[in-house]
Amino acid sequence: MIQMNKFILLSVTVLVGLSSCKKKSVNCELECGEQTEELMFQTGFEGTTITSGEYENDNFSGTDPNFTSSNSWSNFIAHSKIGFVEIGYEDGEDNQRKASIVSDPDSVGNKVLKYQIFEPHIKEGSNYKGRIQLAVHDNNCIKEVYQTVKLKLHPDLAHFQDRADRLYWFTIFEFWNNGAWTKEKFPFRVSVNLYKEEGSGNPINFRVKADYLKTGKWNEVWGETNTSFPITFGEWLEIELYIKEGDENNGRFYMAITPENGTKITLFDISNTTQHPKEKCADGFTHFETMKMYLGEDDINSMKNAGKELIIYWDDWKLYQNKQP
Repeated sequence: MIQMNKFILLSVTVLVGLSSCKKKSVNCELECGEQTEELMFQTGFEGTTITSGEYENDNFSGTDPNFTSSNSWSNFIAHSKIGFVEIGYEDGEDNQRKASIVSDPDSVGNKVLKYQIFEPHIKEGSNYKGRIQLAVHDNNCIKEVYQTVKLKLHPDLAHFQDRADRLYWFTIFEFWNNGAWTKEKFPFRVSVNLYKEEGSGNPINFRVKADYLKTGKWNEVWGETNTSFPITFGEWLEIELYIKEGDENNGRFYMAITPENGTKITLFDISNTTQHPKEKCADGFTHFETMKMYLGEDDINSMKNAGKELIIYWDDWKLYQNKQP
């Protein structure tokens, strides 16, 4: 019996050890060297083509002729710190969700990236949801991300403002440190959402939150809602966004917005953790979604049943590493 107990104890110890090895942050021991500011990519989506790829996702190709450097999709994807770049849908068909390069409906000749969700297309348990995201995944040694991008919400999205329901899950940017799907030990994310309190006519605001996954449940570490800038529809909003990896003393999240023909407004400048509170070997933002539309079936169906179009337009994207606002 003593020998059998020793065997069981040894087996459990080995399994725990193997499990721990598998769950370590994937780039934990990678030597990153000196971190310097770099413009990794820029595009106004001129000369950009989207084609169908594997797993029902889409790929980018082309070069924007309006820039002379850092303007090639193929060079960006081949960058030594970048894993892959794609439009991720998770599931579904083009008649359910679609990313496309189109002419700006308000400016003839200007090419933009358009996201449109027609109906919930991803089954999750007994529920459904919808997703379109420009995913920059499987990266290494990216400790600071800075980007600027223009966002235009279709006027029909004012429907969320007019209805009485609360809007709390409408993600437009997301940064992972670590991914929830990678089997690493400490899943953690920082997300930017469109947010509205319950009540018809209440404004829609930007909200940022950081949370970690434990036993299938997301637990918020910190979160802020900016109520000084009610979101507008049908006009371009230039968004400046910065995130730095760090614990509660060294992490930082910054976001500012410049309305069309307006002046820049700082929405968030938060000094707090941007990694899991228990993380001992932070390895950068291995995955991030720089332009995203991700929401649940109730909100998608609310738009669909009201005869509204669930559309976001994006333009003039610049992505840097190690640049600060």
